[in-house]
Amino acid sequence: MTDVDGTLTLDGECFDPTVAECVGRLQADGVPVGLVSGRDLPRLEKIVSLIATGGPLIAENGGVARLNPGGPLVELGYSRRPALEAVAKLKLAFPGAIVELEDNKNRLVDVTISSNGVPVEELRKHVPGIQLLDSGYMVHLMPQGISKGGTLKAMLARMGLAADEVIVFGDSETDVSLFDYFSNSVLVHNPRLSKDQLWKVDGLSTYASDLPVEKGFCQVAEHILAARREAA
Repeated sequence: MTDVDGTLTLDGECFDPTVAECVGRLQADGVPVGLVSGRDLPRLEKIVSLIATGGPLIAENGGVARLNPGGPLVELGYSRRPALEAVAKLKLAFPGAIVELEDNKNRLVDVTISSNGVPVEELRKHVPGIQLLDSGYMVHLMPQGISKGGTLKAMLARMGLAADEVIVFGDSETDVSLFDYFSNSVLVHNPRLSKDQLWKVDGLSTYASDLPVEKGFCQVAEHILAARREAA
Protein backbone atom coordinates (compact mmCIF):
# COMPACT_ATOMS: atom_id res chain seq x y z
CA MET A 1 0.00 0.00 0.00
CA THR A 2 1.63 3.20 -1.14
CA ASP A 3 1.09 6.91 -0.78
CA VAL A 4 1.01 8.86 -4.05
CA ASP A 5 2.24 12.46 -3.84
CA GLY A 6 5.89 12.62 -2.87
CA THR A 7 6.11 8.83 -3.05
CA LEU A 8 5.14 7.89 -6.62
CA THR A 9 5.20 11.39 -8.14
CA LEU A 10 6.87 14.66 -7.17
CA ASP A 11 4.75 17.18 -9.02
CA GLY A 12 1.44 15.42 -8.44
CA GLU A 13 0.66 15.08 -12.13
CA CYS A 14 3.36 13.18 -14.04
CA PHE A 15 4.12 9.51 -13.39
CA ASP A 16 7.39 8.10 -14.64
CA PRO A 17 6.85 4.96 -16.78
CA THR A 18 9.10 3.05 -14.37
CA VAL A 19 6.39 3.30 -11.70
CA ALA A 20 3.86 1.42 -13.84
CA GLU A 21 6.58 -1.07 -14.73
CA CYS A 22 7.43 -1.74 -11.06
CA VAL A 23 3.76 -2.02 -10.12
CA GLY A 24 3.21 -4.47 -12.98
CA ARG A 25 6.17 -6.63 -11.95
CA LEU A 26 5.05 -6.75 -8.31
CA GLN A 27 1.50 -7.74 -9.23
CA ALA A 28 2.68 -10.32 -11.75
CA ASP A 29 4.69 -11.85 -8.89
CA GLY A 30 1.60 -12.07 -6.67
CA VAL A 31 1.96 -8.81 -4.74
CA PRO A 32 -1.17 -6.62 -5.16
CA VAL A 33 -0.44 -2.89 -5.03
CA GLY A 34 -2.97 -0.48 -3.53
CA LEU A 35 -3.03 3.29 -3.04
CA VAL A 36 -3.43 5.11 0.28
CA SER A 37 -3.51 8.86 -0.21
CA GLY A 38 -4.84 12.24 0.79
CA ARG A 39 -6.29 12.60 -2.72
CA ASP A 40 -10.00 12.32 -3.35
CA LEU A 41 -11.32 9.02 -4.72
CA PRO A 42 -11.92 10.13 -8.34
CA ARG A 43 -8.30 11.30 -8.61
CA LEU A 44 -7.08 7.97 -7.21
CA GLU A 45 -9.18 6.10 -9.77
CA LYS A 46 -7.45 8.09 -12.52
CA ILE A 47 -4.07 6.98 -11.18
CA VAL A 48 -5.27 3.37 -11.30
CA SER A 49 -5.86 3.84 -15.02
CA LEU A 50 -2.31 5.19 -15.42
CA ILE A 51 -0.29 2.66 -13.44
CA ALA A 52 -2.75 -0.28 -13.26
CA THR A 53 -2.82 -0.96 -9.53
CA GLY A 54 -5.27 -3.68 -8.53
CA GLY A 55 -5.30 -3.41 -4.75
CA PRO A 56 -7.45 -1.40 -2.32
CA LEU A 57 -7.92 2.35 -2.54
CA ILE A 58 -7.86 4.52 0.59
CA ALA A 59 -8.53 8.19 -0.10
CA GLU A 60 -8.84 11.41 1.93
CA ASN A 61 -6.18 10.29 4.43
CA GLY A 62 -8.28 7.34 5.57
CA GLY A 63 -11.71 8.92 5.30
CA VAL A 64 -12.88 6.96 2.23
CA ALA A 65 -12.03 3.45 1.03
CA ARG A 66 -12.72 0.75 -1.55
CA LEU A 67 -11.44 -2.82 -1.41
CA ASN A 68 -10.69 -2.68 -5.12
CA PRO A 69 -10.83 -0.11 -7.93
CA GLY A 70 -14.40 0.52 -9.02
CA GLY A 71 -15.85 -1.44 -6.10
CA PRO A 72 -18.38 -0.17 -3.56
CA LEU A 73 -17.37 2.20 -0.78
CA VAL A 74 -16.45 0.59 2.53
CA GLU A 75 -18.78 1.85 5.26
CA LEU A 76 -16.49 3.67 7.71
CA GLY A 77 -19.04 5.85 9.50
CA TYR A 78 -17.18 9.15 9.17
CA SER A 79 -18.80 12.59 8.85
CA ARG A 80 -17.53 15.67 7.01
CA ARG A 81 -19.46 18.18 9.11
CA PRO A 82 -16.71 18.78 11.75
CA ALA A 83 -14.18 19.65 9.03
CA LEU A 84 -16.58 22.02 7.28
CA GLU A 85 -17.37 23.78 10.55
CA ALA A 86 -13.63 24.08 11.28
CA VAL A 87 -12.94 25.70 7.91
CA ALA A 88 -15.68 28.24 8.57
CA LYS A 89 -14.01 29.15 11.89
CA LEU A 90 -10.62 29.55 10.21
CA LYS A 91 -12.08 31.82 7.55
CA LEU A 92 -13.42 34.07 10.30
CA ALA A 93 -10.14 34.02 12.21
CA PHE A 94 -7.95 34.67 9.15
CA PRO A 95 -9.98 36.74 6.66
CA GLY A 96 -8.81 36.29 3.08
CA ALA A 97 -6.08 33.77 3.95
CA ILE A 98 -8.03 30.51 3.93
CA VAL A 99 -8.90 29.21 0.47
CA GLU A 100 -10.75 25.93 -0.12
CA LEU A 101 -9.20 23.96 -2.97
CA GLU A 102 -10.92 22.89 -6.16
CA ASP A 103 -10.94 19.18 -5.35
CA ASN A 104 -13.21 19.74 -2.32
CA LYS A 105 -16.21 19.22 -4.58
CA ASN A 106 -15.31 15.51 -4.81
CA ARG A 107 -14.47 14.96 -1.15
CA LEU A 108 -16.71 13.14 1.31
CA VAL A 109 -14.89 13.48 4.66
CA ASP A 110 -11.94 15.87 4.72
CA VAL A 111 -11.54 19.44 3.48
CA THR A 112 -8.42 20.74 1.75
CA ILE A 113 -7.23 24.33 2.00
CA SER A 114 -4.31 26.61 1.31
CA SER A 115 -3.53 28.99 4.16
CA ASN A 116 -1.43 31.58 2.30
CA GLY A 117 1.42 31.73 4.77
CA VAL A 118 -0.47 31.18 8.03
CA PRO A 119 1.48 28.43 9.86
CA VAL A 120 -0.36 25.19 10.48
CA GLU A 121 0.46 25.38 14.18
CA GLU A 122 -1.35 28.73 14.32
CA LEU A 123 -4.37 27.26 12.52
CA ARG A 124 -4.57 24.39 15.01
CA LYS A 125 -5.04 26.81 17.92
CA HIS A 126 -8.38 27.90 16.47
CA VAL A 127 -9.93 24.48 15.77
CA PRO A 128 -9.34 22.14 18.74
CA GLY A 129 -10.52 18.61 18.13
CA ILE A 130 -9.79 18.76 14.40
CA GLN A 131 -6.81 17.22 12.64
CA LEU A 132 -4.77 19.52 10.41
CA LEU A 133 -2.32 17.60 8.26
CA ASP A 134 0.24 19.33 6.07
CA SER A 135 1.20 17.05 3.17
CA GLY A 136 3.57 19.56 1.64
CA TYR A 137 1.04 20.02 -1.16
CA MET A 138 -2.02 21.21 0.81
CA VAL A 139 -3.48 21.30 4.31
CA HIS A 140 -6.12 18.67 5.15
CA LEU A 141 -8.78 19.11 7.86
CA MET A 142 -10.77 16.18 9.21
CA PRO A 143 -12.17 14.83 12.48
CA GLN A 144 -9.83 13.33 15.05
CA GLY A 145 -9.48 9.54 14.96
CA ILE A 146 -9.32 9.18 11.17
CA SER A 147 -6.03 8.09 9.66
CA LYS A 148 -4.55 6.20 6.75
CA GLY A 149 -3.08 3.57 9.06
CA GLY A 150 -6.23 3.13 11.13
CA THR A 151 -8.44 2.63 8.08
CA LEU A 152 -6.00 0.21 6.47
CA LYS A 153 -5.75 -1.77 9.70
CA ALA A 154 -9.55 -1.93 9.95
CA MET A 155 -9.74 -3.30 6.39
CA LEU A 156 -7.24 -6.14 6.88
CA ALA A 157 -9.82 -8.81 7.73
CA ARG A 158 -11.80 -7.97 4.59
CA MET A 159 -8.57 -8.17 2.59
CA GLY A 160 -7.69 -11.56 4.08
CA LEU A 161 -4.33 -10.29 5.34
CA ALA A 162 -2.44 -9.89 8.61
CA ALA A 163 -0.56 -6.68 9.40
CA ASP A 164 2.82 -8.32 8.90
CA GLU A 165 1.81 -9.30 5.34
CA VAL A 166 1.50 -5.64 4.33
CA ILE A 167 4.27 -3.20 3.44
CA VAL A 168 3.46 0.51 3.42
CA PHE A 169 5.20 3.39 1.63
CA GLY A 170 4.95 7.07 2.53
CA ASP A 171 6.88 10.31 2.65
CA SER A 172 5.32 12.86 5.01
CA GLU A 173 3.37 13.70 8.16
CA THR A 174 0.17 12.34 6.61
CA ASP A 175 1.80 8.88 6.55
CA VAL A 176 2.84 8.71 10.22
CA SER A 177 -0.12 6.47 11.09
CA LEU A 178 1.01 3.97 8.44
CA PHE A 179 4.45 3.85 10.04
CA ASP A 180 2.87 3.48 13.50
CA TYR A 181 0.51 0.61 12.61
CA PHE A 182 2.67 -1.43 10.23
CA SER A 183 6.09 -2.86 11.02
CA ASN A 184 6.95 -3.24 7.34
CA SER A 185 7.17 0.45 6.48
CA VAL A 186 9.25 2.48 4.04
CA LEU A 187 9.95 6.21 4.09
CA VAL A 188 10.49 7.42 0.54
CA HIS A 189 12.56 10.60 0.38
CA ASN A 190 10.63 13.64 -0.88
CA PRO A 191 13.04 16.50 -1.72
CA ARG A 192 10.15 18.95 -1.85
CA LEU A 193 9.60 18.82 1.92
CA SER A 194 11.13 21.37 4.29
CA LYS A 195 13.55 20.41 7.05
CA ASP A 196 10.75 20.79 9.60
CA GLN A 197 8.46 18.51 7.59
CA LEU A 198 11.22 15.92 7.18
CA TRP A 199 11.97 16.05 10.90
CA LYS A 200 8.38 14.99 11.68
CA VAL A 201 8.89 11.61 9.94
CA ASP A 202 12.57 11.03 10.64
CA GLY A 203 13.17 7.62 12.21
CA LEU A 204 9.51 6.57 12.25
CA SER A 205 9.65 3.99 9.45
CA THR A 206 11.42 0.64 9.55
CA TYR A 207 13.22 1.31 6.27
CA ALA A 208 14.07 4.35 4.17
CA SER A 209 14.85 4.53 0.48
CA ASP A 210 18.21 5.86 -0.65
CA LEU A 211 16.67 7.44 -3.75
CA PRO A 212 13.87 10.04 -4.00
CA VAL A 213 10.21 9.63 -4.95
CA GLU A 214 9.52 7.14 -7.80
CA LYS A 215 13.15 6.01 -7.92
CA GLY A 216 12.97 5.23 -4.21
CA PHE A 217 9.70 3.33 -4.62
CA CYS A 218 11.16 1.26 -7.46
CA GLN A 219 14.37 0.68 -5.50
CA VAL A 220 12.39 -0.96 -2.69
CA ALA A 221 10.17 -2.83 -5.16
CA GLU A 222 13.33 -4.40 -6.61
CA HIS A 223 14.37 -5.52 -3.11
CA ILE A 224 10.94 -7.12 -2.58
CA LEU A 225 11.09 -8.99 -5.88
CA ALA A 226 14.66 -10.15 -5.21
CA ALA A 227 13.72 -11.39 -1.74
CA ARG A 228 10.77 -13.33 -3.16
CA ARG A 229 13.03 -14.95 -5.76
CA GLU A 230 15.47 -16.02 -3.06
CA ALA A 231 12.66 -17.45 -0.92
CA ALA A 232 11.11 -19.40 -3.80
